[in-house]
Amino acid sequence: MNRIKNLRLENDMSQRTLAGKIGCSQKSVDYWEKGLSEPTAGFICALADCFACSTDYLLGREDDFGIVRIEGRLTEDERKILSYYETLSEPYRRELLSYGEFLLTKK
Repeated sequence: MNRIKNLRLENDMSQRTLAGKIGCSQKSVDYWEKGLSEPTAGFICALADCFACSTDYLLGREDDFGIVRIEGRLTEDERKILSYYETLSEPYRRELLSYGEFLLTKK
């Protein structure tokens, strides 16, 4: 659930603040972010409301453009590029996209 952590940090929120907003413990948020447990459906909905995103986005089934991804259709390199993109903050995402456009113009 890296997206929970990314969204929390992008919104300048502590784990405790997020927990208070959605009605769970700070320890639960910590466990979700570390991948030690997963939020229940109710908390996934609360997280989506809190961050104004879709539940599919939180679950990694949807990218930033609202397109549902089928991971099995991607090559290992494509999955790696997507994982890099997902861990970056918005300014670095734009920089990565600009670099991709740069590379395309060189060919």
